[in-house]
Amino acid sequence: MSWSDVKRVWKELHKNPEARKQLRPEIYDSWERCYSYQVPQFLRNLTSICSPEEFKKACEDSKYLMENAIPVMNRLSEFVKGTGFVVGLNDANCVALSVIGDKEATEWSQRTNVVAGLISTEDKVGTNGLPLSVSLAKPISVCSYEHFCLSAVTTTSSFAPIINNGRVVGSIGLIAPYERIDRHTLGMVVMAADHIQSTMILNRVSNYHQVITDSITDGVMVVDLSGSITYLNKSCQKMLGLENCRISNLSVQSVFGKNIRNEYFINMVTRGQETTDNLMHLYLGKRQISCHITCTPLYSSNPADAGSVVIIRESEQMNRIVGKWIGGSAKMTFDNIIGENTRFREIINIAQSASQSDSNVLLLGESGTGKDIIAQAMHNNSPRRNNPYLAINCAALPRELIASELFGYEEGAFTGARKGGNIGKFELANQGTLFLDEIGDMPIDLQASLLRVLEEKSIIRLGGNKLIPVNIRIIAATNKNLENEIACNRFRRDLYYRLGVIRIVIPPLRERADDIPLLIRHFLKVICKRYGKSPKTMSANAVERLTDYPWPGNIRELQNVLEGGIQLAAGERIDYSLIAHYLEPDRQSPQVQPQPPSGADIDFTDERMLLEYTLKKHFYNKTNTARALGISRQSLYKRMKKYNMKTD
Repeated sequence: MSWSDVKRVWKELHKNPEARKQLRPEIYDSWERCYSYQVPQFLRNLTSICSPEEFKKACEDSKYLMENAIPVMNRLSEFVKGTGFVVGLNDANCVALSVIGDKEATEWSQRTNVVAGLISTEDKVGTNGLPLSVSLAKPISVCSYEHFCLSAVTTTSSFAPIINNGRVVGSIGLIAPYERIDRHTLGMVVMAADHIQSTMILNRVSNYHQVITDSITDGVMVVDLSGSITYLNKSCQKMLGLENCRISNLSVQSVFGKNIRNEYFINMVTRGQETTDNLMHLYLGKRQISCHITCTPLYSSNPADAGSVVIIRESEQMNRIVGKWIGGSAKMTFDNIIGENTRFREIINIAQSASQSDSNVLLLGESGTGKDIIAQAMHNNSPRRNNPYLAINCAALPRELIASELFGYEEGAFTGARKGGNIGKFELANQGTLFLDEIGDMPIDLQASLLRVLEEKSIIRLGGNKLIPVNIRIIAATNKNLENEIACNRFRRDLYYRLGVIRIVIPPLRERADDIPLLIRHFLKVICKRYGKSPKTMSANAVERLTDYPWPGNIRELQNVLEGGIQLAAGERIDYSLIAHYLEPDRQSPQVQPQPPSGADIDFTDERMLLEYTLKKHFYNKTNTARALGISRQSLYKRMKKYNMKTD
């Protein structure tokens, strides 16, 4: 179409509204918007150019778009060289970020002011391909007379939006004089936009992959079939001491081949053998890394991409994580220990001082004195507080299981051994604290194994032959007289001295009777809260009787007695009658107190008054009265006769 024909059609479109209806819908709608914007149709020069500051900010805001698009623009520009087209990259605000082309094309674009910084929104330059591609989010070509303004009638353009994460972030286009129109230009810009979008997706996925793998504490290594290391995450680089090495120069042989003991590992990863959590030892110079190896073959139709993905989990770290989950029972601190007795506070002060040491501690005392509480408090007050705390009761495990629990075992160590073996408490407690309760009940033959661990600071799993170093603090406890056990050849003297570097004797409750009222108030509050009960108090008589009681079961017995009293009490006060049967075995267990009417002040310590109150409450119905008291009708009659009460 000649220029005169183009101009004639363009003028007719502006003059005749009916003629405009022959335009494509998206072009027609754009013209209507331009009329509403009052865009001058005879605009000859494109003057809507950004200031240098505005252009700089637009480029900074679109830095990621430009990083991904400029290489594609360069390739496209090379492809259309000699055709008169320039390649334009624009942001979502229709600002030209870059315009490139050969010498002929760029000279034309500069004459027409199609340059970087040009703002091509509809309200400034009328209908054109750029704002339509952005607003419609689809590719579009606009040719000659379809443009609203005279300044653009001499051009043809094809633009395709660039979409990232579901949002239009820019547009790429080809622009040339209208006579250079080519039906292939739209396809080319669509391909270019797709390429840019794909690059963005790949870069995003690659960035996610890098961040994810670098945040993993396990080592991740990828090895190809030739043994070259193609990928290492940061954890693996640190684990293997390769932080400052170029991965392109690394191979499995160069890293691990210097020690013949790594040969099995090298063969496994280079041959693509599949294994899961295989316990191995890697040797790097003077270092030995105990770790669990997972090797997964990497298959590909392209041999260059095949190989193995290797996950390296350090056993120490793995055991620490497991130990925290299994052994996270050290919840008590010295603030939770109740007592003002002078001797008891001296013991607690000693325990606090000892907690700062790495020396082994032996807690001695009767059952129920709170040895396990003090052990937890010592761990939580020690430099090891953020590491595992594991407790094992040496008296609760069968003799044949104690060794496997403490030291672990290898696969096939004995009949019924778990596949893959089992990690022992010493390994799980590494860098933390191991509490050995009831140490006096440990079999004599296992005491020798425990002594060896304490002296060598390493263990050998049952059925294994490798020394595994461990760094743990031992707190042991017993209610037995170990001196007598030694005399009877039931406990090793050398182990006694090794465990008892620091010995703490916890006094029984009867020797700190002045703490009993304080403990009563504390436990009443704690137990009521645990069971959702309203707050309870204890009568003065009950407190006095409890203080005088010798407490053979110590604090544990006191807790149980108070819990029973709370469960039986119907009101807010616990009288001695509710707990007397705990302390006086020959005394019959009482029943739950019936709740007296509001305002009543009835002393239920008197059995006769209790009988009279209950009878009256049930209108002297003997069956209901006996049921309320938890006794038989026959027992009710006997008690009524005992107090000369009428039974008819």
